[in-house]
Amino acid sequence: MFISGWSLLSLLACGWSPPLDPDAAQVLNSLSGTVVYSGDAEPQTVIVLLFAADDPPPPAGTGSPVAFSTVPADAFTGDGAGLQSAPWALSRVPDGDWLVTAMMDMDGDFHPLLGSNAGATCGDVGGAHLQSLGSADLGVVRVEGGALLDDIAVLVANTYPTERPAWQFQANAVDQLAAAVALADPSDDAELFTLSSTGVASEVLQLSGPFDGSELCDTAFWVHFVDADADGLPDPHPEPAYADLGIPYAWPRVYLQYLDLSEEQLASGEAYVAEAIVNPLLIDLYGGPVPVGVPTPLTQLSVAFVPAAQHLLPDGSAELLQAPELPVGAWSVTVVAQTGQTWTLPNELAAFQSTDPSFAPASQAQVLVVQ
Repeated sequence: MFISGWSLLSLLACGWSPPLDPDAAQVLNSLSGTVVYSGDAEPQTVIVLLFAADDPPPPAGTGSPVAFSTVPADAFTGDGAGLQSAPWALSRVPDGDWLVTAMMDMDGDFHPLLGSNAGATCGDVGGAHLQSLGSADLGVVRVEGGALLDDIAVLVANTYPTERPAWQFQANAVDQLAAAVALADPSDDAELFTLSSTGVASEVLQLSGPFDGSELCDTAFWVHFVDADADGLPDPHPEPAYADLGIPYAWPRVYLQYLDLSEEQLASGEAYVAEAIVNPLLIDLYGGPVPVGVPTPLTQLSVAFVPAAQHLLPDGSAELLQAPELPVGAWSVTVVAQTGQTWTLPNELAAFQSTDPSFAPASQAQVLVVQ
């Protein structure tokens, strides 16, 4: 159809606009740039991960990646040492504020769809898009309206010096897959339970350990009671509610989440989450083995669960619940090391064969039972 100039002007004067589909999909964005690797070893496959800026990854938060892309080892160009680079890209990125991190999988055991394998192991090299080369803070990338950002640099340079904090409950038996915590009254003392470091000998993952004092790449809990002001006393917990109770700031951080295993299903977007604390009696000031301000490897971690949790509601609001209002049943437990490496029970390793009799896959199906 031909529209004359006069007709077109008439349409514009009348405020005409072309028909739009109100149900049309949102125009998505694309991010791309360069992964820069600083290291002497041959580059390996890099996984670029995208996180929501308000839900950052460990150790800053507990976020999970919303998307990822893979950069093959042979995409890197350079002289084989020092700085080498390769292109990366992520498409179909929704509008919003995002963080971009990366991990070079030096031992080839990363698998994004298995929680047991979706983390950095000792010797892997981490990185991120930073605010600047002189800053360790993550840079926020904002996109909207179908933007194509193509100049996002991701620096990969930090080798993980320790292993993931793989663990099992101390009372471990193949036919005893739960550690029980009884929560009857919020006025009671916090309930204690103990985690034990473990090596992993699975057909999909191999981790050495537990730590015996000789190898940094053995599994361990690197316990650090933070003393940023160097006054010889542990700093208060960063969460005001815990700080008001006199709880110190310690790594690792331990998080609990209710598992929806009952017939009464949680609504979409609903969750119960809580933070347990490293037992302050581990501090040497109270006769424990951990000096204030010094990361110390332990193979046993005593954890205290204050009987309270956030109930996250589908509308985005939250309410604080205390025992006996907490849901009874199975809860997952996640240990987050100061390096950002994590380990969660239960995990997928229970479904895979062991490659060594000393490792019982069923130990990785354990849950914390609140009763």
